[in-house]
Amino acid sequence: MAKSANQRAATANLPDPERASDAVITRCRAEIEGWPKALARKLFVPYLRQKYRLAELGEGFHWPRGGKMVISRDSKVGRFTYLGAGFEAYGPVVVGDLCMVAAGCKIVGADHRYDELGTPMRIAFPEATRPVTTLGLDAWLGQRVTVVEGVTIGAGAVVGSGSMVTKDVEPYAIVAGVPARFIKWRFTPEEIIEHEAVVRKFSPVVEQINSPGTRVAT
Repeated sequence: MAKSANQRAATANLPDPERASDAVITRCRAEIEGWPKALARKLFVPYLRQKYRLAELGEGFHWPRGGKMVISRDSKVGRFTYLGAGFEAYGPVVVGDLCMVAAGCKIVGADHRYDELGTPMRIAFPEATRPVTTLGLDAWLGQRVTVVEGVTIGAGAVVGSGSMVTKDVEPYAIVAGVPARFIKWRFTPEEIIEHEAVVRKFSPVVEQINSPGTRVAT
């Protein structure tokens, strides 16, 4: 289906990906790969950005083996991210720096309505703009994770393989299952503050932790 004017306007105003600090990006340049691969990516990433018509495709992007992925035009993908083979997102996505998405992950939406009397679901298309799905800085999705469109997976979160994510995931939470449920935190609140001070300079996650009653997951 062609994009409506509302959909085009929405994707044109996507937020920027969450950014890693300069120090961490410098480490990525030195530690992830040697100069031959780095040079190849520097030459090839602009081509991929044009091919998929992305608003942003960051330095050091690791594309799937075989190049098999589907991603909505105008999406934004940060630096040193990895999208595994078979990744599919037909709605707009914003992927933070250093995010890792393993093979077979899908972002799925309500492509058809089921509540229109007298209209078969096959031709009952939603009129609303597709929501933006956000994958945070340094988040990690295991193989074959399914995410419902419009969900935000917070910075540093981990989603176990085969999970179905139906609601937002808190930063630094580890979740798994169908539907995905909270398992534990990656770090203590003090450790998150220390980690975020290295990973990025400005940290809304730290502000959340310092606000009473915000560190909750079920």
